[in-house]
Amino acid sequence: MRSALIIKIMGMYDSVIVRCSKCGAEHEFQSKSGECFLGVYTLEDCPDDVMVNVNRHSPHKCDCGVSIEVDIPSRKAIIVSGAS
Repeated sequence: MRSALIIKIMGMYDSVIVRCSKCGAEHEFQSKSGECFLGVYTLEDCPDDVMVNVNRHSPHKCDCGVSIEVDIPSRKAIIVSGAS
């Protein structure tokens, strides 16, 4: 248990790859919940404990002009601003 604490202090995280719901571009969302061993997941295979903190840097601005975040219950990217 102690080594996991030390690793988290050093800035480890897990990544969740999220596609923009408008253009499909990939964005890397970072989570500090879960094991934080630099895992890389999609919304479909991401562990529930990692999903808890997936929006910690949201919303993400996409090059297509929208901002997205993850709707955690549905595990879908949603547009929160910039939709026309």
